[in-house]
Amino acid sequence: MSSELPETSATVAAVILAGGASSRLGGTDKTRLPIAGATALERVLRAAPHGRRIVVGPSGEDGGDLATRHGARFVLEDPPRSGPLAALARGVAEFSEGPDSATVLVLGGDMPMLRPETLRSLATRSAETGQVVALEAEDGHLQFLGAAWPLGRLRAALAAVEHEKGGWADLSLRRLYAQLDQDELSTLRALGAEGADIDTPDALAQVRRAAGPRIALAQIEVSEDLETTVEIVRLAVAEAAEQGAHLVLLPEATLTPFGTDLRAAALAHHDAFAQLLQELAEEHELVVVAGSFTPTEDGRVHNTVIVRGPHGEPHLEYRKIHLFDAFGADESRTVAPGSELVTFDLHGTRFGIATCYDVRFPEQFTALARRGAQAILLPLAWAEGPGKREQLQLLLRARALDSTTVVLAADQAPPEDYTGKAARGIGRSAAVGPLGAIRQELGREPGLLLVDLDLDEIDAARAALPVLEHHVDLPRG
Repeated sequence: MSSELPETSATVAAVILAGGASSRLGGTDKTRLPIAGATALERVLRAAPHGRRIVVGPSGEDGGDLATRHGARFVLEDPPRSGPLAALARGVAEFSEGPDSATVLVLGGDMPMLRPETLRSLATRSAETGQVVALEAEDGHLQFLGAAWPLGRLRAALAAVEHEKGGWADLSLRRLYAQLDQDELSTLRALGAEGADIDTPDALAQVRRAAGPRIALAQIEVSEDLETTVEIVRLAVAEAAEQGAHLVLLPEATLTPFGTDLRAAALAHHDAFAQLLQELAEEHELVVVAGSFTPTEDGRVHNTVIVRGPHGEPHLEYRKIHLFDAFGADESRTVAPGSELVTFDLHGTRFGIATCYDVRFPEQFTALARRGAQAILLPLAWAEGPGKREQLQLLLRARALDSTTVVLAADQAPPEDYTGKAARGIGRSAAVGPLGAIRQELGREPGLLLVDLDLDEIDAARAALPVLEHHVDLPRG
C-alpha cells in the first residue's frame, strides 16, 4: 500500500538546513526537539516531496535512521558552523548535475508544521512562473527557509553574494533575497502554524500546542473473504504505525462489504474482528477505527464504527444514524439506525464520528462540533453512479465548512472487476480543511493518506467564520 501522494514534476530536490544548537533554547539542537511524537526534522522530511533530500547539518544519533526511512543525505557546511548561507550553498552543491530549470525547495529543519500540499504548491508555482515563491507567515514576514527556487536563479544569487576570496561564511539569507527584483518574488500565505519556526521557547510552546496527532486514512479494498481482509487490515495498520500515525481510519463495512450477508457476518465475526483491532492497537500503540456490523434484536444489524486504542482507551462504538434509502438502495431493510453522537479525545484533539450517508446531514456535523469536535472521522463505502464523485467532494467540503472542522474521509478502494450494484467505494479518500479546501486526496487505488492536524488552523477558521456561535435554532412547522 503506497503512502506517497502524486508527485509534482516541478521538484527535483529539497535542501533542509538543520545545523547547530540554539542559544535561546539552552543550547539544544532545535531540529531534534520532539513535536507530537516526532522530531522537528523528521516532520520536515515527512512533508518534503519524494525525491532527493539533502540535510545540511550534523547527522547525530538519528541520522542513519532518518536517511534510511526518508531517503535523506546528511552533509556539513564547510567550514562547520559558518552560517545559513554557507549551509545552503553546500546543499546546492550536491545538485551540480541539476539543470538550471529545475526547482529546489529551501527549507528549515526547525519548521515542523510544514505540510506536503503546501510544499507541492510552492514548487509547482515556482516551476510555472519562474519566480521564487516563499511562504508568508501569519504576521506577514517572509519565511526564507520555506521557499521554492529555480535552481539557476539560486545559483546566480549565491554567486552574487559570495565573498571575494570565496565562501559564504557568516552571511545571512537576507543577503540572498536582496538579489531578487520585485517581480522575481511571490508569496504563498501560510495556514495555521505552518509558517512557524522554533527559534524561541515561546515559539516552541506555540508549535507544540498547535501540533495535533498524525492520522492515517487507509483506503483498502474490502474482500468478501474475511481472511483476506484481515491480512489487508494488518498490513495497513502496520504501515500506518511505521509512518508515525497516532490513529488509522479504515473504511465503512471493513468487516464485510455490502452485497454480502451482513447479519451472518456480524453474528459470526464481529467480536473477533473487534478483538483483532484491539490487538493491533496494542501491538502498534495507536488507535484503530474501522467499520463493522453488530446484530440487533429485530433481525437486522447496526452499521457500527469500532474505535479501539491501546490499553482500552478509547474503547467506543458508533452506530450509523442516517440510513441509505436513496438512489435505489434500501439500507434500512437490513440495517437499524443508531441514535447517539460519539466523540473522543486523543493527544489534545477531540474527534467526532459519522459514517457515509451521514455526510448528507449537516446538523450532525455541527452538533459534533458544538460538542468540541475539531476533526470528524468519516468512514465510507461510497456508491458508484453518475455524479457521485462530484457529490462526495462537494459534501465533504460543505460539511467541513458548516462545522469548521477538519473532515477525514476514508473510502473503500473499488474492486477492479466488480459489476454488482452494492456500494463498494469509489476511492477518493480525502482530508478537508475547516474552511472547505481539499488538502489531500487519493485516487481510486488502495493507498494510505497521512495527515498531520494543525489545531491553530481550526482555531483561526472558527475565529474568522464563527458559524457555530451564530447558530440559531429555527422554529419547526
